[in-house]
Amino acid sequence: MHKKTPNSKKTYILLAVIYLSFIALGLPDGALGLAWPIIREEMGMPLESVSILSIIFAVFYVLISSQNGRISKYISTDKMNLLGLAFLMAAYAVFAFAPSFAALAMMTVFVGTGAGLIDTGLNDYMSRHFSSRHMNWMHCFWGMGAAISPIIMAQMMILHGWRMGYAAIAGIQGFAAILVIVSIVKGIWKREVQEEQTQEEKVHCKKCRYLSSGRYGFLQMLTFFLYVGIEGSLGLWISSIMIESRGLPMETVAIFPTAYFASIMAGRFGFGFVAAKLNNMIIIRIGLLMAVAGIVILVFTNSPIGITLAGLGLAPIFPCLMHESSRRFEPDMLSKLVGYQIAAAGAGGAIFALTMGMVLSHISLEALFPIMLGLAVLVTLANEMLAWGLRRA
Repeated sequence: MHKKTPNSKKTYILLAVIYLSFIALGLPDGALGLAWPIIREEMGMPLESVSILSIIFAVFYVLISSQNGRISKYISTDKMNLLGLAFLMAAYAVFAFAPSFAALAMMTVFVGTGAGLIDTGLNDYMSRHFSSRHMNWMHCFWGMGAAISPIIMAQMMILHGWRMGYAAIAGIQGFAAILVIVSIVKGIWKREVQEEQTQEEKVHCKKCRYLSSGRYGFLQMLTFFLYVGIEGSLGLWISSIMIESRGLPMETVAIFPTAYFASIMAGRFGFGFVAAKLNNMIIIRIGLLMAVAGIVILVFTNSPIGITLAGLGLAPIFPCLMHESSRRFEPDMLSKLVGYQIAAAGAGGAIFALTMGMVLSHISLEALFPIMLGLAVLVTLANEMLAWGLRRA
């Protein structure tokens, strides 16, 4: 639904706390890749052992996310967010002093748990109480956290070493946790949310028609599973394709991942402005068309325009799909479904990260782009079936 909250001071403070929480959630994502070569050398681990941390994270992230329906019955969103931030802060504080790889692996349990609590809790809360604009902007701030974390880690590695990089990340997450505590004490999360509905939503609410949680719930989760496969695979493999398959120099290739993640962040910020004028389905369709166009450009050229266009197109799909859940499914089952969607996204990221490398090594790195186009078609079909089912209801 397109929900609007009153322009009160408390609303702005609450949104600032939520946005900062998502920056804190995104901070670690860009740091490990940069620090890992030094960490593994210091701890005497092989290069591929980082996948152990990825698997541990994915298992607990998916486990916690899938139980959001149950957890939300006992813990309110504000407490869930605070607990998640506390887990992240504690885990990365231990990272800064970890004596061995085993300690890192143990703390990754808390990283996956904390990330699952924050991600599902805030996505559920945002889809219920705020417009698609703010859902896009919330995910934009996750991208900001992921984008600035390599900068923080790089500077700390130069000055003090990788351990201080994680200490800085833990400090920022601790600051976010303190602000959440203040917001809870001030009762900001408990305000009444006034809603203004579009004419389309008034008709929809009057009819009180929703999709069943059976096959349509599965289709909704499938869109998240496949979407994250596209977003994650492009970000992971674009540099390898341009270097190993197309022979571009490293200094030229560096612009591709930077342009990709920056365009996702900028796209979510930009689409947030038009979300109030266009409904989620229109934005998702536009985004998929842009993403497909960008991938096609990459098939035939080495231009960074392709990866930039793909990033801009992919940007609004995840937040708009998440926000559309509140219109497609009954409010009573929304918390459970949001948890399943986040779990499906986490599972998609883990499974595609583990399998895509094997697939491409046996075929060709260039096979990535046709596979991504195929996944985009599947996302489109699943999403259109959901829209058709809602119209039919």
